[in-house]
Amino acid sequence: MAILFLLHDRLSITVMLFMLVLGIWGIFTFWRKRAMSGSFAGALAIGELLVVLQVAAGVLLLGAGARSPGVTHYLYGITAILVLPFAWSYFRVRDQRQALLIYSLVALFIFGLAVRGMMTGR
Repeated sequence: MAILFLLHDRLSITVMLFMLVLGIWGIFTFWRKRAMSGSFAGALAIGELLVVLQVAAGVLLLGAGARSPGVTHYLYGITAILVLPFAWSYFRVRDQRQALLIYSLVALFIFGLAVRGMMTGR
């Protein structure tokens, strides 16, 4: 179980930093009046995969009998896993420059969720 705790902890830091960099990258690209690139879309997919792995590690911890950190911790995890696919489904057929801004803000939102999740999980 110690390995699961370590994995969950390190993934939380990874998600937090990755989403922060992704959000800053997107806002900088938007500020330069450019549209969303394939590289940014791929990074979004990697970010979502990191969030899914983070939540899966948390579910495994819970299944292994770890102490429950509280309901708000679960709320942050569920929101983090759902918000990016929701934004993607809504904005993928819209103006790609506008979508870039929204995805960047969503990445920063997930960064905030990761920070709050770390605060409630300890």
